[in-house]
Amino acid sequence: MTARRRPLEVALRVAVVGLALVVDLIIWNEERQLRGGGHLPFVVIPVLTVVVYSTLLLRGRYPRSVLALQWAFALASSLLVPQFQPVAGLLLALHAVASCRPPRESALWLASLAVPFGVQSYNTSVVSTGDQERNFAFLFLLWLLIGLAVWAVGRLSYSAARRAWRLRELETAESAKAVRAERLRLARELHDIVSHAVTGMMLQAAGAQALLRPTDERLRTSLAVIEATGVEAMGELHRMLGLLHAADPDLVPGSVAPGPTVADIPTLLKLAAEAGRNLRLVQEGKASALDPSVETAAYRIVQEGLTNSGKHAGSSAEVTVTLNWSENELEVAVIDRSRGPRSLTDRGAMPSSGRGLRGLTERVSLVGGTLTSGPTADGFALIARLPRPVPALAALDTVG
Repeated sequence: MTARRRPLEVALRVAVVGLALVVDLIIWNEERQLRGGGHLPFVVIPVLTVVVYSTLLLRGRYPRSVLALQWAFALASSLLVPQFQPVAGLLLALHAVASCRPPRESALWLASLAVPFGVQSYNTSVVSTGDQERNFAFLFLLWLLIGLAVWAVGRLSYSAARRAWRLRELETAESAKAVRAERLRLARELHDIVSHAVTGMMLQAAGAQALLRPTDERLRTSLAVIEATGVEAMGELHRMLGLLHAADPDLVPGSVAPGPTVADIPTLLKLAAEAGRNLRLVQEGKASALDPSVETAAYRIVQEGLTNSGKHAGSSAEVTVTLNWSENELEVAVIDRSRGPRSLTDRGAMPSSGRGLRGLTERVSLVGGTLTSGPTADGFALIARLPRPVPALAALDTVG
């Protein structure tokens, strides 16, 4: 539809400019006598008019420049050739300015037309019969009224465009509000579903611990880890719901709990080790504060690496988590090595959404890092490089 309307709009613009050109040349009636005497060649006025009026095709993009040129052309023509009084182009350019410029500016342009209108009214009154002063006043007032009418039509177009723009802004805001409301509704439903399942898991784990014999210490530890993991998951659910509520402008700043950081990684590994996992944490370089989004990304990388290792390599795999701090980046690596027969999880017993690594890649990319993953000779490697703040910014953060 737009592609078809575009040539039609161009043709309409050309037709309007052509009509203005024809009107002024018809009114001219081929009079070429100069004010001080002599005559212009016949082709001068038509050629100059065509050249100057062709700029009216650009009045939508450069309204003030086009009106200034039409104003100068109308005034110069009236002063040099009294019987040639171009007006249509001047009024067309005035309409363009009135329809897209602020009221005060467009009103000043309207007032400026009194100069060429005054000269043209004088030229006509001189050659007319009757009272010259009365004729001048009548013609001058008539031209001002015509200019005022054209200006008023342009102001109506300006007001209509402003109303349309406000309506679009309102529709955009309402659409964004509806999206936020839908996100919150889905988040609440997801929270209710998952929290119900996690709560049931925690209650079952707590109940099972009460039924164990004193000799079942390993099983008691595993159930305690399940319960602790459930508590952590519930905290994460509440935090994510709070982040979605942050879209509400009435939310009090600081009411959303911060995300996990690099400092929380040892606790994450401790919980996994208590469940019987063989884990090792290696830290190299000097640690420093990171952007909160980078801190959370580093934690999620380790969390995803441990989850994938448990699913696909089994609890017998040896997992090494490395945090390598260099001058410009933090490298987070989770590498597992199988040490024995693979567990039942390798045969597809554990459910998986298939979006873990994909979502992790998007998260790392958003914070300006890179993520690589793939199999190794005896396991799997997940390696991310996350940006660290430059020294100047870090110093400013410390001072602040």
